[in-house]
Amino acid sequence: MDREIELAHLAIAEKAVAESERHIEREEQMIADLERGGHHQDLNLALQTLANYRRMHVEHVAHRNLLLKMLQQGSTPDPTFRPGHYEGNSETHGD
Repeated sequence: MDREIELAHLAIAEKAVAESERHIEREEQMIADLERGGHHQDLNLALQTLANYRRMHVEHVAHRNLLLKMLQQGSTPDPTFRPGHYEGNSETHGD
């Protein structure tokens, strides 16, 4: 893969990491607001959403780290490269 393209992919991955951090912060604030307002019936969905955002964030960070590693080593991904299967990602995805 051309280095310029790899750097563009890294920029996209960095943006995804930053956006996922903002989503987590916003959802945590919403949860605090719900708790403060006594809206406990809405907390379950908000907590599930937060857990999903955190899982996605782990994937975004792992992807970004893989791209950084590839750039440092000057290598390209294996053709079987699949999201959710990054080195260092401790979560399993059942396949």
